[in-house]
Amino acid sequence: MLTNIEFYNTPGGDVACKQVDQAMFILNESHTDIIENMLSVINELWPDAFKCLSEIYSKSSMNKRYYEYLMIHRFVRCNFGAYDTQQLDIDSFGSWHFEQVPCPLRGECKFEYMLCNPKMKTKLSDRETEIAMLLCTKTPEEIASDNSISLRTVYNHINNIKIRLKVRTIGQIVSWYKSIEHDVKTVF
Repeated sequence: MLTNIEFYNTPGGDVACKQVDQAMFILNESHTDIIENMLSVINELWPDAFKCLSEIYSKSSMNKRYYEYLMIHRFVRCNFGAYDTQQLDIDSFGSWHFEQVPCPLRGECKFEYMLCNPKMKTKLSDRETEIAMLLCTKTPEEIASDNSISLRTVYNHINNIKIRLKVRTIGQIVSWYKSIEHDVKTVF
């Protein structure tokens, strides 16, 4: 899970990345950990943006690393491009905070609200709902062990749940689940 990151567009068209307590660097295709993590989150939470990015850069798909880099480069430039000292683009809880990035095509771009400020898929998946239910009685470690999945997978689900519900803690996920528990049980 990515946390504590500020992105900003450079005058030369690059994407700069500044993680808290680390040196700034220019994002490039060798930063596969960041790129793969971000692509996974975008695909899960903003599937329409992911599909759009995939189509735009499809000509580069034979070079996977470059293709994925182009997708993240564009997404960051459209949504995190301003340097903001008040709020990190990806905060300490892993929540993403989009910015209104200055763009000469604002109001004309065919990708507006598709790539820039995309609409989030807010409905939890069945698996995320199951993880929320399990969090009521188990730790993430127990969930991973009991379900034969990695702890990282459990935390990825938890992070996606937090982002979708706009909450910050596992306790808030548990409270949310308990508030809708009756509705969930009638569906399942």
